[in-house]
Amino acid sequence: MTDRYSLVASSAEVTARITKLADEILSAHTSSPLFVALLKGAAPFAAKLMFELSEQNPDFHPELDYMMVATYGSGRHAGEPRIVTDLDPRSNVAGRTVIILDDVLDKGITADFVRTHLLALGAEKIELAVLVDKQTTRVKDIEADYYGLKAKDEWLVGMGMDDADLTHEGHRWLNEIRQINR
Repeated sequence: MTDRYSLVASSAEVTARITKLADEILSAHTSSPLFVALLKGAAPFAAKLMFELSEQNPDFHPELDYMMVATYGSGRHAGEPRIVTDLDPRSNVAGRTVIILDDVLDKGITADFVRTHLLALGAEKIELAVLVDKQTTRVKDIEADYYGLKAKDEWLVGMGMDDADLTHEGHRWLNEIRQINR
């Protein structure tokens, strides 16, 4: 990769953190909650986590659904969140524990918006699992219940996070995490 990026976490480090996250989730839940992955960013993280949960406990049977919420658009500045694609209408949220899966928690705008939406659908309890918890000032009062890595308040790429300034979907599918050098 070019001098534009610095390594934050290698593929092996990402995998080790997801393995630990799966263990933490399994320790906290005797039955499978509904997992809701926020697209597009959470797709790689969610897939790796679901495989790991199933590998660690074949009787856990994780249930995964998806939402697409637009907050950033094509730039680096958060706007007003809006639902682009909601949950599958067959997904039962009412009375359940729901774990929101996202690639990164920064200002908390998207996670808070989705939490409010899922509570309105009748979720009993909402938890948040993120691959990266950025050390930044939150706009919303929300913290991750589970996180893989902590990172500085820098723009990250890989494992679902993209460099929209480079190109559409730029480096979203790297199997590692890098930060953009300023």
